[in-house]
Amino acid sequence: MNRNRLRIQHHSSPRRRLFSSTQSCRSSLFRFSQLSPRQSAELEDELLNRLNNKISNHSDQRLIDPIIGKSLTRNGLDWIRSVSIPSSFDKGEENVITVNLQPPTMLHPKLQEISSNITQVVQEEMVTLLSNKHTLQPYDIDVSVRITPQKYQTTTSNKYNEKTPQSSSFALQNITHFIAVYSCKGGVGKSTIAANLAYQLSAMGGRVGLLDLDVYGPSLPLLVQPDDPTVRKGGVQEGMVEPIVHNGVKLMSLGFVSPNSGVPGSGPNGGAAVLRGPMAGRVVSQLLKGTNWGAVAVSTPSALSWADVRKGVEMFGELGVSTLALVENFAYFVCEGGGRHYPFGKARTLAAGDDDGSNDTSDAHMQQHHHYFMPKSSHVFHLPISETVSGSNESGKPFCCDKGNSNAKEEWAVFSKLADAVSTDLLLLQHNMMPASMQGQQGNSSTAMVVTIDEVEDSTFDVPFTQLDIDNSHKRFTVRLFCNEGGYQKIISGADLRSRNPKTGEVEDDSSSHSGEREGKTAQQGCGGGGHRDDRGSSQPSVMVHHHSSDCADNSNEKDNLFPAKLSKKGKYGYEVEWADGATIIYSLLAIAKAAGGKPLEFESTQE
Repeated sequence: MNRNRLRIQHHSSPRRRLFSSTQSCRSSLFRFSQLSPRQSAELEDELLNRLNNKISNHSDQRLIDPIIGKSLTRNGLDWIRSVSIPSSFDKGEENVITVNLQPPTMLHPKLQEISSNITQVVQEEMVTLLSNKHTLQPYDIDVSVRITPQKYQTTTSNKYNEKTPQSSSFALQNITHFIAVYSCKGGVGKSTIAANLAYQLSAMGGRVGLLDLDVYGPSLPLLVQPDDPTVRKGGVQEGMVEPIVHNGVKLMSLGFVSPNSGVPGSGPNGGAAVLRGPMAGRVVSQLLKGTNWGAVAVSTPSALSWADVRKGVEMFGELGVSTLALVENFAYFVCEGGGRHYPFGKARTLAAGDDDGSNDTSDAHMQQHHHYFMPKSSHVFHLPISETVSGSNESGKPFCCDKGNSNAKEEWAVFSKLADAVSTDLLLLQHNMMPASMQGQQGNSSTAMVVTIDEVEDSTFDVPFTQLDIDNSHKRFTVRLFCNEGGYQKIISGADLRSRNPKTGEVEDDSSSHSGEREGKTAQQGCGGGGHRDDRGSSQPSVMVHHHSSDCADNSNEKDNLFPAKLSKKGKYGYEVEWADGATIIYSLLAIAKAAGGKPLEFESTQE
């Protein structure tokens, strides 16, 4: 039986945690005051070397991150930055070994498990290191794991874009992830889900902001009623305002802005804002330009709601935005007798891989059409009709902020599991890996985020940063790929690009590449450019390799029908090409990268 007990201490700063193992049955621990400073330093070096060697030899899975599947030590994620062992010089200090762990975010649902594993390994290694002079047991060694996040890194925009104080990328440069809560249908509970998800993610350790983007009828001020709802001017940049902070979550909504501001619809009691398209676009453009998104869909079990939410799932998917989870709100209610009742019918979910025919198939064609982008069944959550949640909305105190709601166990379980699933996927995306919500899906083999090039050894190129330019005078395209070491450029012919599947990038035969299904506005399914990558800090590539494909000869008869062509960027997904023969095709960034010779490195899957 393990005689260690995990003690969790939460410091005043939400950005730091301390997990420590302490003895529960013994009255004395090993006293590090017996060690000289030199002995202490030698033990620190030897302990770090042992931790690194353990994982290098694959001898201890406890030092593997359970979500990412990579080593926590120097040769992997490099999160274990240092260890500190007290000595006789450290008078008055705690008699404890301190391990400094620096993950990229505190929003990691397995931090406690990781800390417990590190503690066990360190205790065992210290027993071995001290065995020549002392007879000890692991519980004789007190270990603390101090967790602080790594320094903020920009991930909101292309690292080669200019960032000025007036640009949206500058304003958003310290934000790692963006989550859109959507439904394409009114009245299904988007605001309730968004608010409670935000507070639950914050409680897990995340730095979270909640923005109400409804410029026509903002509801956030009704759901969350802070003690001080005043919106004040920001001190960093002219024209900016400070968000309202409530229970650790930063809030902003048009409804919080003073009704005297002159902004239509502002203030908690403001009427519907009548905004023309360009004005509404300016209100939200700061968030939409150059940012990477994940999404959570909200629906009810009704067929009408599902018809709309499926369209939304497909729309986000085609723009390279993964729907990480789907919440089926008002799914059922529990009567006084304890039975469950389904007033809108049982779950209609057809998630990826759910092909057993057990779901409602009345709209099977639509289900199949949206199948690629649906999160799998483990990432679909069913929230009951709840008097407690409704009461929280009416009171202006979100359900997840009120610990007095702990008796509503089913509601708590849904929001807790939803936050765990979303945070897990965000972590995977941040490390360029397939989100768990997509693992096991059919048709997702084209979702790699990095590629290799035969001509450039020992380099991987980021698919989300792929660029495509057109040269109508020479009837060809230029593809640019970027990596840590620099860049790679290749010229490809129109015929080469046209011959490829616009989603996967695979070369198709002549009959399929020019078939009628390509004609007209065709938004191909796929997810080639929705990845989240860390800003590497490089403004320009240091090395540029140029390469011309061999099929760009000007005597190609086929490409005479393809040019002049028009090119336009399609969000984070890829590029739309309007060919001269009348076909309009949207190519994923992955398809473009493969046309330049890129060979995908598939997402790494993890075990749930």
